[in-house]
Amino acid sequence: MNKAISLLTLCLSLNALAQNVEMKAENFDIPKPENVEFVTYKGMKSMKLSAGSGPVEIRNLNFKDGTVEFDQEATTPGFAISLYFHRKDDLEQEIVYLRLKDFEDPLSNETIQYTTYLDGVNLWDMHPHYQAPAPAKLKGWNHLKLVISGKRMKVYCNGKEVLDIPELEGRTNDGKIAFEGNSYVTNLSVKPNETEGLHPEALPDLTQYQSNYIREWAITEPQNLPRGKEVTRDDLPTGEDFAQTISAERLGMINITREHGMSKERRVIWLKAEVESKVPQTIDLQLGFSDEIWLFLNNQMTYVDKNLYLQDMQKYPQGRLSIENGSVPLHLKEGKNTITVALANDFYGWGLMARLRETDNLLSIEKYTPPPVVAIEDMNQYLGTYATQSFPVTMTFTNQDGKLFVKASNQPTDALKIDYRGHHLFELEKENLKFQFKPEQKLLIFTQGGQEYEFVRE
Repeated sequence: MNKAISLLTLCLSLNALAQNVEMKAENFDIPKPENVEFVTYKGMKSMKLSAGSGPVEIRNLNFKDGTVEFDQEATTPGFAISLYFHRKDDLEQEIVYLRLKDFEDPLSNETIQYTTYLDGVNLWDMHPHYQAPAPAKLKGWNHLKLVISGKRMKVYCNGKEVLDIPELEGRTNDGKIAFEGNSYVTNLSVKPNETEGLHPEALPDLTQYQSNYIREWAITEPQNLPRGKEVTRDDLPTGEDFAQTISAERLGMINITREHGMSKERRVIWLKAEVESKVPQTIDLQLGFSDEIWLFLNNQMTYVDKNLYLQDMQKYPQGRLSIENGSVPLHLKEGKNTITVALANDFYGWGLMARLRETDNLLSIEKYTPPPVVAIEDMNQYLGTYATQSFPVTMTFTNQDGKLFVKASNQPTDALKIDYRGHHLFELEKENLKFQFKPEQKLLIFTQGGQEYEFVRE
């Protein structure tokens, strides 16, 4: 008997947590009251949201897990009707929204969308896999239900499950609930901790153990890239510029927005990885990118493309980031090959996906590691002018502030710094040039494009 009473008390306590939110002004935090009204619409006490209302939050409610249900009727004109949750502010929040243009189209994959905001960036264009059709009506109430449990969420529209999110993408796991978009809202119910048995752990990423994704890259700091400027080979960073590492999220996505936030101006960032091949061969590299990409294989420009939403260069699907955005054949040499990517962004999400079509005769796929810095034992043994019988060009090596510089006699530019790798070997990595000195013999073996040339010190 006592156990039954205790169980009844517990059930009553849980039910008491359920909150039916009455549609009146004192229950909401309203940033622009002139754009929000509380009216009776179709016999229901409703909140009417007009254009420019901003997110209207439920007052005195911090929501983490549970069920949110409401009825909503869109009004036109309008783009979308939105529900925010786990909202800290305009910069960090999660959102489910319905696009009005796709209402009553049973096959449109763009009707309903889940995504997150990171640093104020709506990542809709990086999450095409989180959108789907929904049986939404332009005229009449639409019943929406969200069930959130830990990292999981299910969304229902008019009684039909329309989204099953395997892992929420936000940086927050609790916060406000808010509404936005031209519409009427009524029958709002919030049931904290009522998750309908939805397990809180994220579902597995089915690509996680596939070896052909490039999941880890060395990365530079972002830099501004003026509009109209294209990246060239002259812009390639030095090895020491790749001082940080970035790793892939679900589906092999490199989420640069998560690391570097909003691009208020056009910015570019560089990423670098290495693929080691047993033999010379050609393998296709499949790419997803947002928004512009320049790819260099072994420091040679190999691929340039743009994924620009609502322009003729937008890629499938509809300018969103997807591994199907593009593909390029990589003509790999035997040994280590460097893949260097410049990625520019000035529109919503910033990200990259890269997957090799096959892995036959590959030894490794890993981030680029800059060569170690090695102290030069004796600079003087390398200085001087060297000549070759192969062609009428000399190379002069000089000491500038403890660094070795080289200038060819036919070189129009200033002398170039070369980096010491140890054992009398120097390298100009950006140009794929190697300088192997043999000081005792006064010889230099110069390697360019796989060809070796012997120089003798004059």
